[in-house]
Amino acid sequence: MTGLTVIVTVNGDPDGLTYTLEGLCEQTTEEFDVLIVDHGCDEATAQVITSYCKEYVGFESIRIGNACVAAARNAGVKQANRELVWFVDGGDYLSPESVEKALETAEKTKADIICPRYYYSGDNEPYYLDWADMIALAPDIDKFDRALLNTLWLDGRIYKKKFFDLYSLTFPEIPDFYNEKFLTDCLFGCRAKAAGCAGAIYARRRGVFSHGFAQGAQPSLSLLEQACEIYDKITEDVKALIEEETGSFDGDEYTWQEMLTVYFQMLTDRFYRFFWYLDDAALVALREKYEALTDRMTEERKKKISALNADLRFPSMFITRADAAGTPMFSLMADFNADDGLGAFVESLFVQRFPYFELFVRESLLSDPRFPARWKDCPVIRRLPDANFFAETRKAARGVVIPVRDNAPLDPRILSELSVAKMPKAAMQYSFASKRKKYAAKSYLKKKGVSMR
Repeated sequence: MTGLTVIVTVNGDPDGLTYTLEGLCEQTTEEFDVLIVDHGCDEATAQVITSYCKEYVGFESIRIGNACVAAARNAGVKQANRELVWFVDGGDYLSPESVEKALETAEKTKADIICPRYYYSGDNEPYYLDWADMIALAPDIDKFDRALLNTLWLDGRIYKKKFFDLYSLTFPEIPDFYNEKFLTDCLFGCRAKAAGCAGAIYARRRGVFSHGFAQGAQPSLSLLEQACEIYDKITEDVKALIEEETGSFDGDEYTWQEMLTVYFQMLTDRFYRFFWYLDDAALVALREKYEALTDRMTEERKKKISALNADLRFPSMFITRADAAGTPMFSLMADFNADDGLGAFVESLFVQRFPYFELFVRESLLSDPRFPARWKDCPVIRRLPDANFFAETRKAARGVVIPVRDNAPLDPRILSELSVAKMPKAAMQYSFASKRKKYAAKSYLKKKGVSMR
């Protein structure tokens, strides 16, 4: 059967799922069906699934019990009977013309993989991802395209079902990094043809681990080892294809060096950014992998890496948790009362790209049940009595003191950008407030007139 099956994987969040399914009901074509894969939903979410499947023709569901997203996708593919499959997670959104435009692109280009535009929405500043936009405009995407290599991790791509059927391909059933493995198997193993589709928009709702880890995945040594195993395989695939197509390989090839850069940035963005989630054993393993990659880079490429990560001060970034806690650049002072946003604010600190900070909090704030328990004993959390809190903070602070007067979550770029800003220390608290305003979702949405949540 021609057309497309949208496979929606979901394990909770009834409101998010409703948002996703309403978007599918608004599509401008009927040449698709929807398969909802329940891989661990609660009763409220299961009721949403039942109601949509009863009300709308072409909406069906299966339940597989508690499982990871990759397992849910594999189960969904087995049930799909259309030529194309599009994977969407509950809570995400497809713009109204997305399915129609994807089908038009598939017919026009005969592509095996279709790459839509990629839009982040949710907790922080909404934006279209530049790398994804570069390939969304291309009718024929080279497998070595720099933008494609830099978006191996993206969700939201459309695949021909034949790759699952003819080549016995499946998503590796691990908590994360399943997109990279499957996409490169298609590109390098099956020599799939990819095309962009600028008219299709996949909106990814952002959360604490946005642009980091998949839902349910936690940064750890075991996840780092899984990531390195997959990316080691990808780099070897790239090397083998270069040798096959050119007849030689010396390690200076642009594509090879670009792949090493992609690998390096993956480790930075998806592990080092979550520094405080990792124990020292994982940080040692991370450092060893960084060193192994840079040993294979040209001097020109090393300079590029240093420029890309000026805020992390390579190679001095390679330190233990105790070292980082002992050398904070910023001393944040929590100058607010507890409310329901307290947890989100604290969590946002621990996904900052720049980990050299400390947070001073009143005894009463730290004792509030809404303060995340896992961070209460973290060495960068500094507890002080409520009495004389401000004076005592300024005495104890080891970094630049920055009062934080509301507990809206911090965009993960703020401390990073502030760390490389060329300004007097006395001006940093004003720059901090300015950057918070710049990246505030409400003001940005109002300014741009964006209606996606």
